[in-house]
Amino acid sequence: MYDWTTPTRAWSLRLTQFPSQTNTPGERDFAHFLRTQLLEWPYFQEHPQQIQLLQTQRDAFERYAVAALVRGEGPQTVILTGHYDVVSVENYGDLSPWAYDPEALLPRLIERLQSEATRPQGLSAADALALEDLLSGNFLPGRGLLDMKSGLAAGLAVMERFVRLPQAQRRGNLLFVAVPDEEIASYGARAMAAQLPGLAQQWGLSLGAAVNLDASDDLGDGSQGQAAYLGSVGKLLPAVFLVGRETHAGSPFSGVNVNRMGAEVVRRVECNPIFADEWRGSFTVPPTCLKYADSKMHYDVTTPTSAWCYFNWLTLKQPVSEVLTRMVGAVGAALMEAIEDLQKAADAYAERTERPNDWELPRPSVYTFEQLKTLAEMNGGREFSARYDRLQQELSADPNLNTPQVSLRLVEETWAASGLTGPAAVVGFAAIHYPPVILDEGDERARRLQQAIETHGTAVSREFQTPFTTHAFFPGISDLSFLGGQVSEEEQFELMLNTPAWGQRAGFDYSAAAGLALPAVNIGPWGRDYHQRNERLYTPYAFEVLPELLWRICADLNGYAAEAQPE
Repeated sequence: MYDWTTPTRAWSLRLTQFPSQTNTPGERDFAHFLRTQLLEWPYFQEHPQQIQLLQTQRDAFERYAVAALVRGEGPQTVILTGHYDVVSVENYGDLSPWAYDPEALLPRLIERLQSEATRPQGLSAADALALEDLLSGNFLPGRGLLDMKSGLAAGLAVMERFVRLPQAQRRGNLLFVAVPDEEIASYGARAMAAQLPGLAQQWGLSLGAAVNLDASDDLGDGSQGQAAYLGSVGKLLPAVFLVGRETHAGSPFSGVNVNRMGAEVVRRVECNPIFADEWRGSFTVPPTCLKYADSKMHYDVTTPTSAWCYFNWLTLKQPVSEVLTRMVGAVGAALMEAIEDLQKAADAYAERTERPNDWELPRPSVYTFEQLKTLAEMNGGREFSARYDRLQQELSADPNLNTPQVSLRLVEETWAASGLTGPAAVVGFAAIHYPPVILDEGDERARRLQQAIETHGTAVSREFQTPFTTHAFFPGISDLSFLGGQVSEEEQFELMLNTPAWGQRAGFDYSAAAGLALPAVNIGPWGRDYHQRNERLYTPYAFEVLPELLWRICADLNGYAAEAQPE
């Protein structure tokens, strides 16, 4: 059996030791570091042009995807891809200096957990499991080791074995692509999707399949984490801009407190099971509110003018138009209920205090962002359009603003130009859309990929005496959306019209991904507590089983012998 552990472990440690937190200089520099590492291979010393840095587009930060091609015979190509950015090490506290060094962190984290176990309250169940795992010798901690540099390492180990085969035994091609910014906005995957078709044409490649190497979580024995995910959920970020009617706190029924409106919107949408999408027995979780805030930045006794909220909305088959329609309906019903409840409260208060009831609250209005912008253009003319375009460019270029913040500022500007008054709500999308990914049963390449996964997953499970399974969907959003996701022209048009930051921050030509039309799956390592202090990787699978499985799948798809040994 080929020794996978040595190269995969070495690559995992080497990659993890280079800090590459999202939106930092380390993320920018990692691409150059990886390119330098690959150029140490004799193959790339002879073919340096087969390593390309693909700069992200319309991005406030400088960063690059790294594409490295190892050629064999013929155009057939399998892509191995994953992200190299990681989240902050802040939650490591005083262990932060060792967070990027798994071997140095291991004894220190064990010691810390053992010390915490002596406290009167003892360890939480999660910390107790972490201590047990780390003492077992099968888990290794470290920021980014699990999510997801060990996945990249498995891909690099496969590339390394392939490049060392005799030229006559290398059939097909392997294309390794490491991307930045998966943790926030997928600028790296978007750059890959946009530039891969041109790169494939330049290199004469026929892109047959893509394997994303991202990690999954498993609190058990690995029977769920040791898996191939044949699809990936989609994501939209529907947002609601709410406008009330200001009033003095001493006369609450003389206006409409926007927070009463917002509370009803959140109550009606938050975790509502009717909004969970379903496909062939698989379900998404229902939407949850990721942000709610009113616009008031100071203290006085006037009610707030406006509020803003947005929701994490996962999809399997729901089209963009359906999500927008359902959100508009929910918001409209919520506002009507809020106003009716306020009117009932006003009536009851008047009756109790025996005062004249002269409060008649106004009916609310609901607009899509497309409708609002049309009204603003009619009211503000070319001056508004020019001002909007300038503001969009200025805001999008500010690295201190995230995409939902850019969207809010643009909605506020559009509302001010519209001439409308509250109570009202505007519904749109506050960030980039992640399309769902489902293997196309009518695509011969997809059928071959699924068959290869099932055949070799079963064989590897038997030979290594370890579980392996397949799941219909990766449980969280992933960069797969920009490799295998499909968005129709109608959906893209709907997104464009209802996403304030479209064209700069949140714009993407989904026809690029459609042009790739790649069968794409996720097969990666597993562990526990990613993004937390106790983030840890299950190493027996990640360093030995996973690269062997990837190797066999690539061999099957490209037509080279999996038994072939390096020179």
